[in-house]
Amino acid sequence: MTSADPGSFRDPASRIVFQDGRIIRLLDPSGLAAWQRLSSSRFHGRAVDEGRLIESSQIEHPPAGAAGAVEHPRLPMITYPFEWTFSMLKDAALLQLDLLADALGEGLTIKDATPYNIQFVAGRPMFIDIGSFQEYREGEPWIGYRQFTRQFLFPLMLRSWAGLRFQPFLRGDPEGPTAAEMRSLLPLWRRITPAGLMHVSLQARLEKKLSGASVRDDLARAGFSAQLILNNVKRLRDLVSSLQWNAGDTEWTGYVACKHVGRDRDEKASFLRQALSRGQVRRVLDLGTNDGYFSEIAHDAGAMAVAVDGDEGTLEESYRRLPGKAISIVLADLSNPSPSQGWAGVERRSLFSRSDPDLVIAYGLIHHLIYTSSIPPAAVVQWLRRFDSRVVLEFVSPDDEMVEVLTANKRVEELHEDRDEQGFRSILVDSFEILSETSLGSGSRVLFELQPR
Repeated sequence: MTSADPGSFRDPASRIVFQDGRIIRLLDPSGLAAWQRLSSSRFHGRAVDEGRLIESSQIEHPPAGAAGAVEHPRLPMITYPFEWTFSMLKDAALLQLDLLADALGEGLTIKDATPYNIQFVAGRPMFIDIGSFQEYREGEPWIGYRQFTRQFLFPLMLRSWAGLRFQPFLRGDPEGPTAAEMRSLLPLWRRITPAGLMHVSLQARLEKKLSGASVRDDLARAGFSAQLILNNVKRLRDLVSSLQWNAGDTEWTGYVACKHVGRDRDEKASFLRQALSRGQVRRVLDLGTNDGYFSEIAHDAGAMAVAVDGDEGTLEESYRRLPGKAISIVLADLSNPSPSQGWAGVERRSLFSRSDPDLVIAYGLIHHLIYTSSIPPAAVVQWLRRFDSRVVLEFVSPDDEMVEVLTANKRVEELHEDRDEQGFRSILVDSFEILSETSLGSGSRVLFELQPR
């Protein structure tokens, strides 16, 4: 059975379809010619070997209607730029520029520059859209420049130069902020730096005057060259490399130093290992991962882990610490996770429709959903049940010291029912079978291993 990838339709020369669990890229005649040019280059094999470019195997007999086809390996997890941390987007930007420079060295170019063409595999960015490569035509500019600034450079500038989170901008508009918007968001002293004048102020003026077609034609007539593109790429790379963001101490970066975390961590780790040993666990969804400790345990047990948290500072630390491990870092507010969006509402799938776990870890989580986000306990359990997988869950009773902090400004009548252990158990057994449980040393916390009914 063959079905089209709803996120792969913009380039008619190169489209992704799913065929009996395989990832197939269908090529029209121009796409096939571009692929043959790319695959015959020295740059291609080197980039694949280094893990910077996805593997591609040409199919001898392409499906009907296609001039050619290649097969790609299935990636463990698809994430989107608005789910990345600062360092993830920065590393992706550097990969985009480095691949462009390498391609130009062999007479190729990359016709677009969107972070949606990059995914993180084993903690490192990988370019996945081979259809973006094409023969460089002498005299043409790099038409992906404006897209690069809006979807890579400007978001990084927002965080580094203005202290603003870029993720809401990219989630709200996948094209990213315009140069005019950036000019109004950046402080004056940043706008008048050489980089601010060139990439923000000048581009903001050009946005009002020129269309994409006229820019390409005008620059081609002016005698644009590959060397000029390489010079611009070098300047952009130096600029991106210079952008820094120090997360500092956030609300959750010091979480592991909390008394109850150190007291309970070994017991929670042992309980998780026991759950991982029961049956085949290929993928784990670690909700509220914090420093990724339990995701690492899952990884060491042979599973691929999706580590989700809403605190960018803690995920920055995890991303820098975990390269080479099959752990996908995802920045998301669990009370407001990434929805399905894009064209027809299906171009980009919701976070949890992409995760498909065999086991969900919900340590140190549900009391924050219940008390901080005011989500009813029954709704939390129903949400966990929809994953249709085993769940390792930590219940925290109302008399726990952390709950007392979370509810300090709330009246009893403002709190949901069934938040005590007896009420919570009654909700659990409607949706799950309790496979095992253990009480932690504090006496106010219980670990459950749950199986969907």
